[in-house]
Amino acid sequence: MLTVRQVLTMDVFAGSTLVAGCDGLDREVRWAHPVDIPEASEWVRPGELLLTTFYGFRDDPEAQRQLCADLAAKGLAGMVVAVGQYLDHVPESVRVAADAAGFPIIELPWSVPLEDVVRTVSEHIINEQYQLYKQSLAIHRSLTRVVLDGGSLADVARELCLLLKRAVEIDDISFNVLATSEEAEHDIDESRRASIREGHSSPGLLDYLRKAGILNKVRTSLAPLRIDPNEQTRAAGMTMARILAPIVVARKIYGYVWIIAGNRELEPLDFHAIEHAATVAALILFRDETAHQAEERLESRVISRLLAIEPQLDNTVREEAARFRLRLEGQHAVVVADPNGNDVRTVERMARTAAHRSGVAAAVGERAGRVVALIECGRAEATSDFCRHFATESRLLDTPVRIGASTVHGGATTLNNAYEQALEALTLLPALGDERLVATFEELGLLHWLHTVPPEALAENAYARRIQRLAESDRTRDADLLHTLEVFLECDGNGVRAAEKLIVHRHTLKYRLQRIEEICDVDLSDPLCKLNLRAALLSRRMRGRAGG
Repeated sequence: MLTVRQVLTMDVFAGSTLVAGCDGLDREVRWAHPVDIPEASEWVRPGELLLTTFYGFRDDPEAQRQLCADLAAKGLAGMVVAVGQYLDHVPESVRVAADAAGFPIIELPWSVPLEDVVRTVSEHIINEQYQLYKQSLAIHRSLTRVVLDGGSLADVARELCLLLKRAVEIDDISFNVLATSEEAEHDIDESRRASIREGHSSPGLLDYLRKAGILNKVRTSLAPLRIDPNEQTRAAGMTMARILAPIVVARKIYGYVWIIAGNRELEPLDFHAIEHAATVAALILFRDETAHQAEERLESRVISRLLAIEPQLDNTVREEAARFRLRLEGQHAVVVADPNGNDVRTVERMARTAAHRSGVAAAVGERAGRVVALIECGRAEATSDFCRHFATESRLLDTPVRIGASTVHGGATTLNNAYEQALEALTLLPALGDERLVATFEELGLLHWLHTVPPEALAENAYARRIQRLAESDRTRDADLLHTLEVFLECDGNGVRAAEKLIVHRHTLKYRLQRIEEICDVDLSDPLCKLNLRAALLSRRMRGRAGG
């Protein structure tokens, strides 16, 4: 990258003088462009070095000052003014404006032709771009040779590290570390050390990248992005700049490549190199996925056979299940996940990663548009652990994955029942609360009973009709008494807690409760009445939000 500071060292600028804007000497110079008309700011682009004699402004210092401000605002690298003919020196007002904007202004003797400046600067830029192209091509060839020789992601990371002399990390779609390489311990920061140690990028750093919109920008642009340290990243241990690039196949992200700056400033070559590395990594991941497709088809077949209403547990099924370390005589649970608009294959990979991280044997596949995991587990805690890892893996997706889990079942003959339990837990998940991402059949309790009640039986329930009456009153009067009742009952009839949660005065709450008693013809001091109302509200929420 050519800067104004480097331009000043060129022979053609030997007799020149920097008269303003010394704070901007590190601005990048992308081209040199002579313009000598009043509308100069309309003819130039960011990064250009403007060459002028000020002929069009020779008698108008204010126009000269305004031109300086306009060029600085447009992002130009700087301005070279030929002095000795129309101007002896750049006016002080212009120099003051340039200093304030950090916009370099160079006085060039009239005897130096502007064409010589354009040629010298342009030759340097073209030669620099040619050298960058040659280096980039060499890196492309080296990395391509890795994949052609049957190399792995670890080989790609190692080769890129050797070529750039920078630390490299390759992650999967959930930012689990797949490969890593660095030349020395001082080349990385604490965030990088933690990712190597834990096998996963720092949750704090990923949370910042998500909230700052950086991950979304990478996913939508599918291009490398530089990330600089700031107060928030330093709190997460990231003190070195890095580049993040997506690994993309057919516009679908399979993972990410990181380059860590270390103790040297990042350069344009690093951006070229990481794009080459991401392309090669995509080829390797796609190659590996193609090799695994036969295994995944077998996995789906095992799941279909075991989840049948009357599974045929012959030797063939036993042998196929054993491929995934599943013992048919063991205890199992079924977990069903709604991809919620995300790519199903991506969610499947996350489920397999969750099984690995939680230490359980699992078969994972797609069934009716959902991801199904059949896991072997001796206790309910193992199922919860798997679901927790699964939810954690999927937290970086565009929309959260929702998960339902069955109870633990002994033997493989009852897995169809376990599958139905997991589906019910997933269906009723919204009734447990808007923020919930995981539901287990075991915690449904009363919701399971309510779910089995036929609509005609529910219509006969007096409390269900009272809740309906209250909802209609709210719609007519534009009130919110139904929500007030729901919060009051969730707080076990504690008025103080309910008022705090609703953010209303206790007298306001008291008035609302009186109105509810009048409309519904109920006594809210009666425990049985409150129980019935709570059940009716749960049934309404369950059927309204779960599609019942």
